[in-house]
Amino acid sequence: LRAPSTKNALYKQMWKSIEKKGEWKGEIVNKRKDGSLVTVLLSITPIIQDGKKIGYMGVDIDLTEYIRLKQRAEHAERLAAIGKMAAKISHEIRNPLASISLNAEILDEELENDPIDRDEAHSLLKAIIREVDRLTLLTRDYLQFSRMSVIHRAPVEINTFLNEIIHFSRQEAENAGQEIHFAPGEPYLISIDENQLRTVLINILRNAMEAMDGSGNIYVQYQPADTELIISIEDDGPGIPNDILHSIFNPFFSSKDFGTGLGLAISKQIVDAHNGIIRAENRKEGGARFIIKLPVA
Repeated sequence: LRAPSTKNALYKQMWKSIEKKGEWKGEIVNKRKDGSLVTVLLSITPIIQDGKKIGYMGVDIDLTEYIRLKQRAEHAERLAAIGKMAAKISHEIRNPLASISLNAEILDEELENDPIDRDEAHSLLKAIIREVDRLTLLTRDYLQFSRMSVIHRAPVEINTFLNEIIHFSRQEAENAGQEIHFAPGEPYLISIDENQLRTVLINILRNAMEAMDGSGNIYVQYQPADTELIISIEDDGPGIPNDILHSIFNPFFSSKDFGTGLGLAISKQIVDAHNGIIRAENRKEGGARFIIKLPVA
């Protein structure tokens, strides 16, 4: 039987598809005789006899066991990720804590001197503050990754949005002898979580700057279509080694000496929450290209 939670709009779409395409297939929640709910894979097709439609046939496949196994697999995967994260956190935090402890001890000894070497004390305090800032950034990345991305959509004009991000990143690029190129197009509205998507784009721009390690160019473009918006960020750096190209979105994977390996993993998490797609590839002419596809509806 139909479950109370199943909306009329779904049934309207279902019968529209049956009339137009001759079938409908999808997951749906139904109700058993005893009132319990069950998720099924439902397939509905019309029955034709002598060229006339005489009825409909529906086939239900109970997905209860499949869902249970999937949840167990996801739980095991999350536990493995938590274990890996705990090991990574302890490794990443140990060095800054050791540095803070050492500098605090030296500062304590310095304070016992009379007169105090103010320059030396100032230098030790700066070292402590630097390591505290590093710990703050580490914990921010880990916290952001551990939370599921909750999207708060609002209409955003894409030219204005991209211009703001490029303006924010341009000074950093110019300091490295690099230039960011963007040619605004026609005004275009899309419903996105502006703050979270800004994190994704700034992260990719910074990766491009670091990858070039010197002068170079970054090209930002967007292409609207009927069902999706495509944003691409390209650079003319060395590109991504083919042996790690398939791993760059994995949590804790990093080719940098310093880094949590969570930047691109968080970016993928945010794009996935938008029901979008993010991928990376190497350009034929050299350099890397990141492509983000976002549904416009």
